[in-house]
Amino acid sequence: MSLRINDVIPTRHELALEGGAVSFLEWKGEGPQPALHFAHANGFNAMTYRHLLSPLATRFHIRAWDARGHGFTSLPADPTTHKNWYVFRDDLIRVVERFAEDAGGPVLLGGHSMGGTTSLMVAAERPDLVRGLVLVDPVMVPRFARLAMQFYRLLGRKGGPMSLADGAERRRAIFSDRATMAGAYKGRGAFRTWPDEMIADYVEGGTKHRNDGQIELACAPAWEAANFRAQGHNVWEALGKLKVPLTLIYAGRDSTCRSPAPQLLGQRDPKATLLRLGQASHFIPMEFPDVIRREILALDARLTT
Repeated sequence: MSLRINDVIPTRHELALEGGAVSFLEWKGEGPQPALHFAHANGFNAMTYRHLLSPLATRFHIRAWDARGHGFTSLPADPTTHKNWYVFRDDLIRVVERFAEDAGGPVLLGGHSMGGTTSLMVAAERPDLVRGLVLVDPVMVPRFARLAMQFYRLLGRKGGPMSLADGAERRRAIFSDRATMAGAYKGRGAFRTWPDEMIADYVEGGTKHRNDGQIELACAPAWEAANFRAQGHNVWEALGKLKVPLTLIYAGRDSTCRSPAPQLLGQRDPKATLLRLGQASHFIPMEFPDVIRREILALDARLTT
């Protein structure tokens, strides 16, 4: 059966945590449905993935969060003290605990880039909460690259492995309105392969109004940059503890899921789907959303039989 954008409109909710609240979008149809949570990439937000997730709303009870420092989530996010992604793991554990309670069972976790890495670490730490994983180009760089990033950070150096962080830090944060912001992104840089509607959703879910009438990125450039630099977590240790069924979809060009990550993920689940999309960049959800939806359905079917 084909899937299409449907009339199930996501609603926004909050979960109170220490220091603030996590904001999340929810798609919920009638009757019992398997639970699916999707976690976004660094600098993005839940609304960015609306066109990816909405067609799945007839099959799944879906929630998608705004991580700390992103979107409408109000948890504190201080870039000067940020050292690793364990804070996202711990936040997401709290979110998934509530979702599993509401849904009456474990949750299928999906995630893109940082969201995939965070979901993997949650599954390693709390397998009781997780039915399975759909990882979309998770950030799993070789150990030597991670050490190089930590070394550069210690020395306060720019460039090299810190180039992404340096670029994020220079991002323009303030625009006159959302239409102007969307127009500035269209066809350029990281947004070059994005459909117009996904750029519009990214802007809608990732901006806040200022007192002077302009709009501003909800994820401050300094926080986005800090996330690139905060590589003190050990995703390889988490991978070694992983015991849940999984699917990996990774990019053929400039992937953040580098060897030996795909091979090691396959060893954790002998039935895993490991799918390399040769024409895809890191922005697979924008370029090949139908493939991601197909693989989410396929993993759910494998877990149901």
